[in-house]
Amino acid sequence: MISDTATATEANADRPSDLALTADCHFHFVPGELAARCRKLIEGYHAIYGYASLPDMLWQSDARDVIEHDGDLMHIFKKACKSRGGKPANRSFLFIATAVVSLEVLARDLASWGKRFPQAQRKSAELVGDAAARQRIWLVDMYLYPSPNGARKQTSKPVG
Repeated sequence: MISDTATATEANADRPSDLALTADCHFHFVPGELAARCRKLIEGYHAIYGYASLPDMLWQSDARDVIEHDGDLMHIFKKACKSRGGKPANRSFLFIATAVVSLEVLARDLASWGKRFPQAQRKSAELVGDAAARQRIWLVDMYLYPSPNGARKQTSKPVG
């Protein structure tokens, strides 16, 4: 879904990512180097806290809006939810999280990625939506600033 190629002006900062991606997807504008870095961030987080929280993180953040408005991501999400195998489902959820976090990083110009790739920033801002119009729960913030208890927040039930 995310292309390993970039436009001529952006080619110097773009490196191939390790994602298995389709060429006909409309996320081709996301730089491969950015996608690879986002994937490492996500994998590192889930290496610590486990992958069980990943579907909930996708659905409870505003990543849900991006997923629902993109037919390919929605299809991948539904298929992963119905999957009986943990590893294939985790790979699918990881792919979705990588795509969404990459879009959010570009749209918000985190670490100057938007300045480096202004066309990609405009396209990602269109896909992510108007952040200034409402309060959002950014998926990237869930990875950059995890809660003190991490992904394993437990709700306590009253005794008795």
